[in-house]
Amino acid sequence: MKPSGYLVMERCEDYEQVLTLRRSAEYPSDGILDWADRRDRDACTVFPNRASARAAITRTEHYRLAFGRTDMPEKKFCVVVPVEHV
Repeated sequence: MKPSGYLVMERCEDYEQVLTLRRSAEYPSDGILDWADRRDRDACTVFPNRASARAAITRTEHYRLAFGRTDMPEKKFCVVVPVEHV
């Protein structure tokens, strides 16, 4: 089956969680990855290709390091996974 898109997930030994893309004036124009809050628990971002998903991970990591943020997903825990319609 050919993937219909790609998700970015944060994974470690104890959990895994789908990430969403946040856009705001304070973030880079293409947005950064973030955890969905309880209000939009079902929200996730499906990227059209693996390259755009990887770019979001890199962009988030650069922003996180540049501003010393500890409240964002870390690149080392992010993986790109295919989405397939059945």
